[in-house]
Amino acid sequence: ALASGYHNQPEMTQEKFKPSFLDETQALFRTGDLGKQTAPGIIEFMGRKDNQVKVNGYRIDPGEIEYQLTRYAPIERAIVLPVQVNNQTQLSAYCQTDKTLEIAEIRELLAKFLPVYMIPSYFIFLKQYPLTRHGKLDLHSLRELKETSKSLVNSNYVAPRNHLESNLVSIWEKILSKHPIGIFDNFFEIGGHSLLLSRVVTRVHKELNVSVKLADFFKVPTIAGLATLISQTQYNYQEPISAIPPQKSYPM
Repeated sequence: ALASGYHNQPEMTQEKFKPSFLDETQALFRTGDLGKQTAPGIIEFMGRKDNQVKVNGYRIDPGEIEYQLTRYAPIERAIVLPVQVNNQTQLSAYCQTDKTLEIAEIRELLAKFLPVYMIPSYFIFLKQYPLTRHGKLDLHSLRELKETSKSLVNSNYVAPRNHLESNLVSIWEKILSKHPIGIFDNFFEIGGHSLLLSRVVTRVHKELNVSVKLADFFKVPTIAGLATLISQTQYNYQEPISAIPPQKSYPM
């Protein structure tokens, strides 16, 4: 189930599709995977020859994301790396800039050019990339920066203030398998990613009779923001939004 070439891209077709040594009328596709033959008929998979990574079942080239990030003027340079969060691979973007940027604005911008599964879950902003003593990019230190930023997230829990927020929290907690989730916790910074986001949208529509768009999450990735958006727009939310007695906030 493979195409015979790239549409209107003869140079790429020539690079990736090679005549088969078994049948010259057929073609072999150069996948970019690296392997070695360990025994006749047995090939051991070694990794990738390029920078592609597999995230949530999708093959992704981080360079495409980095290109879109650097189109945003305040970002001088961008590096996107796969990181492990709760035994799942997610994307983290490390952006070199001396400006104060809004993550929601960047996510919304990326959503115009990239599918949702290519939008990073984490964004780290720094004025200068860490370097090794030999002057090379220190990827290990970059990943540690993500862990540091993660530890600062959800430092204070704020409970839902009304029925709508309470219902949204319940949905998020079930899908993310995380408890408790506060109304100001960022969906993407507490383990959320594209596949889980699709499940949230489906569950919100089923349980609350509300049609939330994926793009809405990039604008308001918190319970408080999403609840405000739902209550102030044309969404058909039937349940009355009555106040719930305030609950005490406590540090996590």
